[in-house]
Amino acid sequence: MEQFKLREDERELIEAIRNYKMSLHNPSFELEDYANMLFQNLMYGNED
Repeated sequence: MEQFKLREDERELIEAIRNYKMSLHNPSFELEDYANMLFQNLMYGNED
């Protein structure tokens, strides 16, 4: 398997998704919004 080097923002998105998935028994809408914001920033380059 090929190894990839992640940028800090990519690593942050992965961690946010993992944290959200671990909270599914007690949903955290803030974590979901945070992960969505990080994803949008990566996809479209938004800074806010």
